[in-house]
Parts: sequence; structure tokens; C-alpha cells
Amino acid sequence: MRRISISLLHLLLLAACEVREPDTVVHAQPEPPRLSEPEFQFGGATSRHGGFGPVSHLRVSPDGGRVFVLEPDESRLTAWTPGGRLLLDLGGPGEDPGDFTVPRRLHLGDDGFCVHDRLRFSCFMGDGTLLRTVNIPPASVDYQGFRLRVDALLADGSLVGVPRIPFAMRLGLSANDPVDSVPLLRIRHTGDGWLQEPLFTLNTRGATLLVPGERHIFLPAHPYSTADRYVADPSAATVLVARLEGQHFRPGEAELLEMSVEGDTLWRHRLAFDPLRPTRELLEATIEDVVKMLGPEGPPAKLPRDVSEDGDLPVFGLAALSGPRKSPPRNVIEDALGTPEYLPAVSDLVLTSSGAIWLGTHERSDTLAVWYVMERGRRASPPRRVLLPGWFRVMDATETHVWGVWRGGPDINYVVGRRLVSGS
Repeated sequence: MRRISISLLHLLLLAACEVREPDTVVHAQPEPPRLSEPEFQFGGATSRHGGFGPVSHLRVSPDGGRVFVLEPDESRLTAWTPGGRLLLDLGGPGEDPGDFTVPRRLHLGDDGFCVHDRLRFSCFMGDGTLLRTVNIPPASVDYQGFRLRVDALLADGSLVGVPRIPFAMRLGLSANDPVDSVPLLRIRHTGDGWLQEPLFTLNTRGATLLVPGERHIFLPAHPYSTADRYVADPSAATVLVARLEGQHFRPGEAELLEMSVEGDTLWRHRLAFDPLRPTRELLEATIEDVVKMLGPEGPPAKLPRDVSEDGDLPVFGLAALSGPRKSPPRNVIEDALGTPEYLPAVSDLVLTSSGAIWLGTHERSDTLAVWYVMERGRRASPPRRVLLPGWFRVMDATETHVWGVWRGGPDINYVVGRRLVSGS
């Protein structure tokens, strides 16, 4: 318990040093929204289903000429024309140079691209020639006793990541108080070993939904989480953070800030959206989404044996007590979900390859999901509204198109590019 107390005290001291007023308050621009229309769709050329397997990341070159698709189950990176012609096919399972071990993220740079897997970053030239590999810190490198989760390799060679706090400890299930914040770390190798420098304190409160089952505890990501979101820009060596709650926040407000690798805040804007109260229809749809995610017999088998061993699950965790898995009934999911007075202003944060910020929301216009797009920098213009199909998850965008994945069936996905058009 002493280790946890010291960690929490350090985090609180960090948080106390970071409160400051935003540069401006920016009100979202309601009209006219942009719409989209289907234009591109393709699947993996070598798949027996004609589609891709699970896609962990998708990036599009700023000129829109190449679409990069990362498939973790295949340990494979492919690049395509928007029309679906295969340009590059890289990787394969293994630890040799050029191989991947469950790749999770991809970054496009001016001179090529880098793939991030469980062990390292593999950086390639634009034609697929391997330039270098950068290993992530070994398991022996920790932050106050916790292993590290590395999320990005920056242009200056340093890494960005957070401590991996086990789910049971985050939720206060291990005879400790819940851990509601973690430090965002800059990690770099020096002649004396690995140096870890806190950049920012991230709020993690409410990130996980705890759903009790008969023999298991289900831990999906909370659909109405107010935890901070962040994404790194490796080329600029900066980190973008979206804060959904804080001092003097009003309903419908969020805050965006960008900081340098030294921890200096470059700009900070408070965003004001129309506050939204949850409707019964939205709650029912959210419960149905959780039911589908857990499945009739619980989550798939690709899970750690005990969530106390792993704090790095992108979708859900599972604490096995005994016996076969069985998903909890709807009323138990509804009780765990609760009914917030207001919905968080932002539900998703995407930094596109071209540098624009796309913000997902819980707002709906008829059956269409509402996204907001804004540029970075001190001179903030009102976010522009974009309406997209509810099934479409934004992964990247250019000035003319927005790109994502359509799920055509279990483990069958298609890359989709939709043209952005003016709304009436």
C-alpha cells in the first residue's frame, strides 16, 4: 500500500501545478454541416472472404494517394490506392527485422512510416525499405513499481507513454482507493539508463465500466467516460489532450490543449457545445452495444487470465472467478451504466495525418452521428460540424475524404472512404 500512496500523492502534486485558464472559449459552429457520400470501399486482396481481418489502425497519406491498413492478427501492414490496388505488403509474425509482433499503431512521416508493435517501432522508407528499429523499454523498466505502456515514438527519439495500472487497482478492488489519474510520461534512453519525465496528469476516472456477472467481472470501456483522451504527434514531438471535466467546466464543455515534449503548453482552448442529456433511446442503444460486445457467452477467449496481470486492454478486461463465461443480463448492465445528468461533450479524439482534429460526440442528427473538426493552434476557429453514418468510425481524414472501417461480419472488415460534401 505504501507504493500506491506515494504514487497518488505524486499525481496530486502534479495536478495542482497544471490548473490554468484556457487561451479562448470556442463555441461549436452548428450550421451548415458537411455531409458525406460513399466513394471508395475495398477488402484485403489475399483474404478468403475478400475483406480484412481486425484492423487496429488506418492512416491515409495527406494527398489521399495511399491508404495504409494495419492488421494485428496477421502481423501485416498493407498500402493501397483508394481504389483498392495493392501497393505494399509488409511484415509477418516474428521478431526478425521487418517482422511484427501484434502491430497496434502506425505513424506516417515526411520520409516514410513507422509501425508500433508490442516490442518495438519499425521505421520504413516510403517504398517499404526498413530504415531502423527502436525497442521499447524492457519489462524491468517501471514507474514506481508499475510497468510502462508506450504509445508513440517522437521525432526527437523519445517515447510517450503511461504506467500500466492493473484494472483491479484502478477500480479499487485490491484493498486500495481507486486510482483516478496517471502521469503522461516522456521516456528516453540516456547513458545511465531510461529516464522518465512526467509531462501531464491524465484523469482516468470513469474510464472502465464494472459489470458483475455470475462467475466473472466484466470490464468494458465505459461508453460515457469522462476520462482524458490523448494522442501524440510524433513528427511535431507534441501531445494533444482532450479534457472532459475539470475546474469550472460547464455541461457541454471540453478542453483541448497541445504540449511540447518538454511539457510546455503551446495552446489551450475551452470548447462549448450544446449540453446533452441522455435520452431513453440512447441508453437502450448503449446497453445493446455492451450486450453485443460481451456476446451471449461473454467476451472472446483472447483475454488475460487475470486483469491484475495486465492494464493494457483496448476494449475490455475480464476477471475470471471460476467456471465458464456467461454475460450478465441487461438489467445488470443498465445498473452498472447508470444515468449521467449530462453526456460528456466528446466521445472520441482523432488526430489526422494532415494535422486536423476530429472530435466524436454523443450528438445525433436523425440517424447520423455528429463529429466536429477543428485546426490546431492559438488562433482557434469554431469547430465545423460533420454528419456521418452511425456505423462509421473515423480513423483518418484528408480535406476531401474521411476514412474508416465497415464491419461486414465477424472478423470481416472493409476499408471505406467517404467523400465530404456540403450540406444543404
